[in-house]
Amino acid sequence: MNGLGYPLFALWLQSGRRLDLLQHFTPGRLVWVALLLAGTWLLIRYSVKLLEALGTRGPRLRFAVKWVQPLLRIALWFNALFLSFVLLAPSQETFLAAVGSVAIAIGLGAQDLIKNLIGGLVILTDRPYQLGDRVRIGDAYGEIDHIGLRSTKLTTPDDTRVTIPNATLLNTSAFNANSGVPDCQVVTDLFLPPDTDPAEALRIAYEAACASPYTSMLKPVVTLVADGFDRRPYLRLRVKAYVYDHRFEPRMQSDITARAKAEFLRQGLLAAWKTQVE
Repeated sequence: MNGLGYPLFALWLQSGRRLDLLQHFTPGRLVWVALLLAGTWLLIRYSVKLLEALGTRGPRLRFAVKWVQPLLRIALWFNALFLSFVLLAPSQETFLAAVGSVAIAIGLGAQDLIKNLIGGLVILTDRPYQLGDRVRIGDAYGEIDHIGLRSTKLTTPDDTRVTIPNATLLNTSAFNANSGVPDCQVVTDLFLPPDTDPAEALRIAYEAACASPYTSMLKPVVTLVADGFDRRPYLRLRVKAYVYDHRFEPRMQSDITARAKAEFLRQGLLAAWKTQVE
């Protein structure tokens, strides 16, 4: 215990107003609390399944449903914990004593947990991201699939689950690619020999992006060129287009690359690199 926490804890133990809380923990009350927590868990589980079923009816409805899920989960758990306190501490004096005990325990050894809880509340109020968003937090990038009181979980394009403590958000930037809507911008980089005709390269890249079945034509398609150097010079061709559903981002990048490269080969634009290798 730290220097300040121990005297406060000892004073609470020695106070004439100290209550024997254990006398209220009867088997009957403990059973009711267990049933309450189990019922809350089941209610959350089946409510989430119902919301997920509703979300499959349309992309925009899916994002509305995912926004409701963490709010519902946290509200139900808070309600269950509050009712558990009421069941175990029926009198006001006993309830306040129990709350004081929890506060002391938190002050002594649960600072990290409190930081994560505060981070969770910041996420729910400030909404830097929500369920279904494609987000980069630190080195992790993927779709947010869980927002809890303690942590946020996302799944990367390689199907890896990453758990991030909510306290991380208090001092780390979160980069949101779609902010609650299904479409998001996808950037695909292509590389060509430095002497490639820029106009021809831009035309091919633009047509490849427009021909992709994953491209949303409600948003503009932009193609850019720039010179680069990495052991040898090259022409970088950047394609910026919007995918109609961000879950297909990797497929869209692959499709644009395949279409553009096939045309580059047909037009002989990659022949210069073959000559350099030989």
